[in-house]
Formats: sequence, C-alpha cells, structure tokens
Amino acid sequence: MADLIQTLTSYLHKENEKALRRLEQRLQEEGYEPDFFGEVKPYVDEFYPKKDEWQELCKQWIKEEKPKYIAPNQIDSTEENLNNVVLQSFYKDTKVKRFKQMYQANKYVLESILTYKEKGNESI
Repeated sequence: MADLIQTLTSYLHKENEKALRRLEQRLQEEGYEPDFFGEVKPYVDEFYPKKDEWQELCKQWIKEEKPKYIAPNQIDSTEENLNNVVLQSFYKDTKVKRFKQMYQANKYVLESILTYKEKGNESI
C-alpha cells in the first residue's frame, strides 16, 4: 500500500503541475476553445479513477499510520481541489487567483505526503 500511495501521490503532483502549465498556455492562446469530448473528457476519465484510488488509500493509511500533520479532511479537500484544478485548466475563463490557491493547497498536501513517505513522521 505504501508504494502505491507514493506512486499515486507523485502522479497527482505531476498532474497538478501540468494543470498549472496548461492553464498558463491556454491563457496565451487567442480564440482557444477546448474540445470537450476529444480532449477534456478522455483526460478526466483517465485522471479521476487514480485520484479516487489515492483518496481511499490515503484515508486508510492515515487511520493506520497516524501521520502527525496530515489529516483526512486535507485528503478530501485535496481530492476536490484536484478535480477543479484539472478540469478548470482546460478553460480560459477560469478565475486564475482561485485556481492558483487550489493549486498551491494541492502542492502543499501532496509534497507533505511525499516527504513523510520518504523521511517519516518527524520530517514534516
């Protein structure tokens, strides 16, 4: 379970970063409109199951290992924020300030989990 959590957390961290870059790119493209069924839906269909699996595994891991600074509500918030960040990154009319706040919150939790998994409870 521990290796899978680390693998999924790394994947979600990379996807969070990709979402930021994608939004930045979309904001610079004149007249860009995403193809929902050709671009957005296939991406989300691949992303969401991994994110959902990560959420369940992390909640189970928190119950078992009781990390000091990672709580189940952070996992739930991160899951919801990841939904929003990935989906909104395809659209130019996204509220950038709110997007970046969610991105930063995701980054903090995901990096905290990765640090914990690498170094243990005293590291975060």
